[in-house]
Amino acid sequence: MATDLFHLLLTVLPFALASMTSPLTLIAVMAVLSATTRRALKAVVFAITYAAVFSAICLVLVAIGSAATIGGNPSPATVGFDVVLGVILLYVAGRSLTKEVSTPLLRSFNPDAMSAVAAASMGVLFSASNFSSLIPALAASKDIGVAAVSPFDKTIALVFLLAIAVSWVWAPVAVYLVTPNNFDRLFDPVIRVLRKHGGQLMAAVLFLIGLYLLVRGVTGYVAL
Repeated sequence: MATDLFHLLLTVLPFALASMTSPLTLIAVMAVLSATTRRALKAVVFAITYAAVFSAICLVLVAIGSAATIGGNPSPATVGFDVVLGVILLYVAGRSLTKEVSTPLLRSFNPDAMSAVAAASMGVLFSASNFSSLIPALAASKDIGVAAVSPFDKTIALVFLLAIAVSWVWAPVAVYLVTPNNFDRLFDPVIRVLRKHGGQLMAAVLFLIGLYLLVRGVTGYVAL
């Protein structure tokens, strides 16, 4: 358990990077930005709703982690959470090796027919169902909650986590708003690489994080 802000940020960083490695978020943003009409508005609405829901879910886990500690020490609930998330991540890592890097929300997606309200709905649904990105962030949020630091330090750690975890949402939209003429040139190569190797990259990262959580949870149970 982290007892100061520096060590808490070091604890959060691997989970934040693991959350960011999911290529599905960037693919979704690029799909929204492929619209030929009002694509800036649709992308901004999608990014805001995605980030808002993602942040709210993480905030709930921070609160649960804080409430689940016993005298500042981990409880059976918090170490059990590590075990459950570890098993889920190992499963997701295995699935990502055999599945196409896509999601049912995008397979029949028509960005030109989508309204701003539909973009907001897509942001809500995607943020809550993109498990390869959400689960590592949940693990980090729990660690923030159980950390023996001040509420202000926990707030800094949560902002740090979210800034990295949702960077594939806000960064492409920001680049498009600042320099729309160079957007395709900058991001098309990234999309090609992620479509080709994103599954393998995500599987490797999620496997390592999942194994770490599983081992940490089991050893935590032994130490209780």
